[in-house]
Formats: sequence, C-alpha cells, structure tokens
Amino acid sequence: MKNNKEEKVVSISTENIYVLNGRVPLKKAIPFGLQHVLAMFVSNLAPVLIVCGAAIVRGTGEHLTSAEITQLLQCAMFVAGIGTCMQLYPIWKIGSKLPIVMGVSFTFLGSLLVICTNPQLGYEGMIGAVILGGIFEGLVGLSAKYWKRFLTPVVSACVVIAIGLSLLSVGMDSWGGGNGVSDFGAWYHLLVGAFTLIVCLVSRYLLKGVYKNLNILVGLIFGYLLSIIFTVANIAPMVDFSGISKTISEVGIFSIPKLVFFTSHTPVFDLGAFFTI
Repeated sequence: MKNNKEEKVVSISTENIYVLNGRVPLKKAIPFGLQHVLAMFVSNLAPVLIVCGAAIVRGTGEHLTSAEITQLLQCAMFVAGIGTCMQLYPIWKIGSKLPIVMGVSFTFLGSLLVICTNPQLGYEGMIGAVILGGIFEGLVGLSAKYWKRFLTPVVSACVVIAIGLSLLSVGMDSWGGGNGVSDFGAWYHLLVGAFTLIVCLVSRYLLKGVYKNLNILVGLIFGYLLSIIFTVANIAPMVDFSGISKTISEVGIFSIPKLVFFTSHTPVFDLGAFFTI
C-alpha cells in the first residue's frame, strides 16, 4: 500500500487531477492552475469592490478614494495568500493540510453593506466589527469538535441554499454593470455578460477531455477582450484607463499593504455592528 501511494504522488498523469497529491503534466497544470487562480482572484475582488464602493467614511459622509480601494484590494489578496499557505502548511490546529484557497466571503456581504452605509458607523465601524467577528469565528472554529454534531446535512444544505439565493442579486448587479453605476442595465453591460456566459457554455461543449473544465477561463478571457474592444473603439465605456493611471500614480506600481491601524480610518468597535455580522 505504501508503494502504491508513493507511486501516485511521484508519477505524472492526467488522471492525477483528481488525486490529492498527484502530479499533472505541465501543459495541463498551467491552464488549470491559471483558471483556478483567476476564479479565486475575481471572487476575492468582487466583495471588496461592492462593499468599498458603497462604504462611507464615518462622520464625513464621503466615499473611499480609488487609491484607498486599491490598497484594500492589495490587503485582501495578501491575506488570502497567507491564509492559503496556512491551509496547505498547518500551524498547530490552524489549517487543514488541503489545497483550500482562502479569500473574501460573499456570506457577510449584506451585513457589511448595512454597517458601512450607516453614517454613525461607516467604514470604520465595519472594520471594527470584522476584527471582533474574526476573533469570535476563530474561537468557534477551534471549539468545533464540541458542537459540530448539531450541524446535520440538512442544516448545512439550508445554509448553502440561503447563501446561493442571497448571491443571485449580486450576480445580476454585476451583469448590469455594477452596483450603483450611472449606466446600470445599459445594453453593452448586458451584451458582455451574455456573451461571456455563452462562451462559457459553448466552450464546455466544444472542448475535449479534461479541457472542458477550462470553460470559465475561456469565458473570462473573451469577456475582458470584448470589454476592451468596446472601450478602445469608443462604442461603450467599459474600461476606465484614465482611472488606472491615476490610481497607479497615487499608490505606485508596487506597494506594501498597510495595516488598518496605521491609516486615517481608525476602527470603531461597536457591539451593534458586531451582532449584525
């Protein structure tokens, strides 16, 4: 049994895609890995963009600047990388020793939007609630062996269904161009969204073998290309290149993520915001 296990790890084969420690040929590992990273990348950025786009600064009523949102995106990806490494290489009881990509969750999106749009709490109140909520969730996770027997498959299924239904509105908002944009529901947003979906479905049908699973990557690439073409050809403003250059001039091409305690937005710890999460 030991030799067979070692053979699965050492040998290189397409079948190893579904083996925990299996090695896959490089020409297949690169596109599958790229799709996985891009899919995780988008899901990490979307909640941050949605929340930060709606968040107001406590006491002023102003929104976050594009440079501040960019720095928050950096922090999200930086911490997601650390969390993923801790899952792969556990420390004490923290980590599963499985290839789990950690990132930003859509689960708390509704609660965060309620907090960050409250003038008395704002972005600072949301950050304080997230810090307290993170500590609480960590303690709950470490004590899971005492209460996880109460989470039957029926309970888990209901929670997953509820999360999925709550995200339908988020997906439709993205399809329409994004939450709060002035041209929400414009024909070019709907066209790019429909085009991306069709490319994903067609790719799933046309690609052969294990490459069928690359349909999401193909849809992402073609969707972005169509958006760039619309922008360059002055058909529709899909990509704001001026905003990109302005943000780079303020943040820089490379910068180290800043801790929230060292910024102008000091966290506010409010029990009402904590219980909302």
